[in-house]
Amino acid sequence: MRNKTAKPTDGAAQGEDVCAGHALGFPLRSELGFSPIENVTLDVFRAVCEIYTSGSAQPWEIACKISEENLGSGDGPVLVARVTALLRALRAERKIGFSYLSIGCQHVSPDELAVAGLLKAMRSRDEHGVQRGIMLALDKPQTSTRTQAAARSLAGLQMQLAASHLNAGAEAQEFKDQTVQAVYLH
Repeated sequence: MRNKTAKPTDGAAQGEDVCAGHALGFPLRSELGFSPIENVTLDVFRAVCEIYTSGSAQPWEIACKISEENLGSGDGPVLVARVTALLRALRAERKIGFSYLSIGCQHVSPDELAVAGLLKAMRSRDEHGVQRGIMLALDKPQTSTRTQAAARSLAGLQMQLAASHLNAGAEAQEFKDQTVQAVYLH
């Protein structure tokens, strides 16, 4: 979501693009401390939301591209599938619309934040936080087994992917250290 608005004349350029998230006062991902896997998940989530809104296949391609670029051709499509399952559960059990921002936007809408908080509570095994997160994500006091199962599945995948990518980074650094040592030995 981007809106063209004229900024006040304070020396800044007029007519610059202003992000809708900024205009609405939504927090930034960096302020919320989103991890790399949370950032990828958020962008895939936004793309899948856009599929439902537009009826176009292009956001599907974008979701797949984002996830494959960040997670590889094996894990990327699995993330898209788990995000889709969660969004389908939310759409089936939530009585009101869902606010989301554009793919890549650095702000986070309240509904996106509710889902991110739910997933974080599940990853940290905070059952009170899970129940609160489901109530916020569904915007109703009753909890749901479908949404809860889809969120647990996605949170489990996030933990697995975060661990495997952290290990890959550690292995790459170890390889780099070994390579440097080998250079000095010659």
